[in-house]
Amino acid sequence: DLSVGSIMGFGAVLTGFLMHEWMTPVPVAIILGLVGGGLFGLLNAFFITKLHLPPFIATLGTLSIGRGIAYAITKGYTVPTPDAFAAIGQGYWGLIPLPVIYMVVIGVIFAIFLGRTVTGRRIYALGGNEEAAIVSGINANRIKCLVYVLSGVLAAVGGIICAARLGVAQSTLGLGYELDVIAAVVLGGTPLTGGI
Repeated sequence: DLSVGSIMGFGAVLTGFLMHEWMTPVPVAIILGLVGGGLFGLLNAFFITKLHLPPFIATLGTLSIGRGIAYAITKGYTVPTPDAFAAIGQGYWGLIPLPVIYMVVIGVIFAIFLGRTVTGRRIYALGGNEEAAIVSGINANRIKCLVYVLSGVLAAVGGIICAARLGVAQSTLGLGYELDVIAAVVLGGTPLTGGI
């Protein structure tokens, strides 16, 4: 998913804009920012599962769409965030910054989800060999949709936490992260030619 950087920026900008311009309460703005990220994931899933575009092309397209919308919302300026929101990213639990706590909690939750649930095993099966997964009775399109929506929501989570840490939301947040995504996948041991 090459669009995670722009979804990060979009989620952060949407959340910041709602709080700053429309005086939306912090929890509601965060939820709407997450929904925005999930909708971008759903758009990716639609392009890939229904229009049968290659994931590289589809997510490259939504990368541009997300970044463009973020620029249109901010007009290139940063969006200040309220102190109550900044505390989410700037706070500490003892000596540990809160974003580190969020990362560990989300990592543990998804490790359990992927390793201990039927849906998680289906995600692994689909990634390992899509054709074999389909023959085994797994609904590949449904699993792909779930994965892309989760990717969008988690990208928005990262953007929201980063905006809270910085104290401002900016449309350039996550710029160039598509290369980090490719590097993470390759360093994680996934062959670029697909699973086996």
